[in-house]
Amino acid sequence: MNLNNKELIERLKEGDRKAFSEIFKQYADKVYNSVVKFGVNRDDALDIVQITFYKLFKNYSQFKGNSSLLTYIISIALNEAKKKYKKEKFYTNLDEEIYLSDEAERNEQRKTERIKEIVNDGLKRLPLKYREVIILKDIDGLSLKEIEKILKISQQTIKTRLHRGRILLKEILKNELDKGM
Repeated sequence: MNLNNKELIERLKEGDRKAFSEIFKQYADKVYNSVVKFGVNRDDALDIVQITFYKLFKNYSQFKGNSSLLTYIISIALNEAKKKYKKEKFYTNLDEEIYLSDEAERNEQRKTERIKEIVNDGLKRLPLKYREVIILKDIDGLSLKEIEKILKISQQTIKTRLHRGRILLKEILKNELDKGM
């Protein structure tokens, strides 16, 4: 945890509510993006961000500093996303609309969007235990140590799930691309 985070947590423990506001400003977008990548639709992701920071505010004294503040916050957010996933089995696309004027660029954009759609669908079809490690490692770029703290599983289990998940995802994507790209 960097010095700034330590100072913010100490200020929060001393009752400084501005510290919480600074933490929110620093991490809310990162949490939102992680939750959306996990497969949560954008409206639910906003709700999960709110719940995450509410829980952080209520329980900041439980933060021991054994991991980075971001790791701690993301673990709260992903636990909330898992709860929602189990309740609703929800998904969303990660695409964003981009309007291009040139026809060739629009065609290329359609191909890119189709590939994103296939990858998103492939990720959604993976069992949760594989999807979460692939998203955290390959998409969010977290280290094995950070993932270990978030998911509370060993690094060897993470490596195994990454390997098996990547193989399964590769097969899913190959089948989808063979169908019609």
